[in-house]
Amino acid sequence: MPTEAELARAEGRDYEPADVLLERILEERREKWNGKGKYKEPEAPDTTGFSELPEGWVWTNADRLTTVITDGEHITPERSESGILLLSARNIRNGKLSLEKVDYVPQHVYDKISNRLKIEPGDVLLSCSGSVGRSCVSPNGLIFTLVRSVAVLKPVIENGNYISYCLRSSILQKQINEKKTQTAQSNIFQGKIRKLLFPLPPLAEQRRIVVEVERRLSICDKMEETIAESLQKAESLRQSILKKAFEGKLLNEKELEEVRNAPDWEPAEKLLERIKAEKTNIITKKKDVK
Repeated sequence: MPTEAELARAEGRDYEPADVLLERILEERREKWNGKGKYKEPEAPDTTGFSELPEGWVWTNADRLTTVITDGEHITPERSESGILLLSARNIRNGKLSLEKVDYVPQHVYDKISNRLKIEPGDVLLSCSGSVGRSCVSPNGLIFTLVRSVAVLKPVIENGNYISYCLRSSILQKQINEKKTQTAQSNIFQGKIRKLLFPLPPLAEQRRIVVEVERRLSICDKMEETIAESLQKAESLRQSILKKAFEGKLLNEKELEEVRNAPDWEPAEKLLERIKAEKTNIITKKKDVK
């Protein structure tokens, strides 16, 4: 796939390289600041040991791309039978939220948690405890809150899908594995998430990358569905074969006749009598040895 710089030259137009985009992101980050105290500029990334990027791209860190990096509720919240969804790392799957096993909190608990953290569409969710490194983007139309096993990255601009795909790439997974704690339960903390390095292309190229990745992943999903159906059919066939085998229906009449005419063929009742006799003989020999 040609880079944005190559396309711009071919089409004879200007484009915004990633270093200019990054300056725009940092400016917007300052404008959106609503935290406590004086605004603090995010640290410049340390790119030592990282490879050279295509023309028009730059390395940057998660801190520069986001207004907030935090995690879910640390104090175990009051649960309820229904109410607002309370999700954890087990609900974070690559590319989607799994709502098969969920908890709930009452509205007043959600309101209290939301004073510190309110999940919005487009926020990037990262499992940061236990199974570390899975990522998806918060969808539209779903109200929920989180426990501490999920980190939340709020992008400065609307590029959450690109950030999430980056987090699932080998480039970021390698960094995550290096930075996570290697205790009984793995964790990656906010300070280390902030320092994760991302390859940043021009915005138009980010969008093209997301579209192309989604197209190819949809092909993979269809292949998985086909494989799953084939495996299910194969298992059904195995069970059918075994059922017929033990019902005496596996062979057709011609094959059965050939078996019956074989020189070593004997009916099942005679085989059973022989097995019983051999078993009795073995038991008798054991008694004689005692």
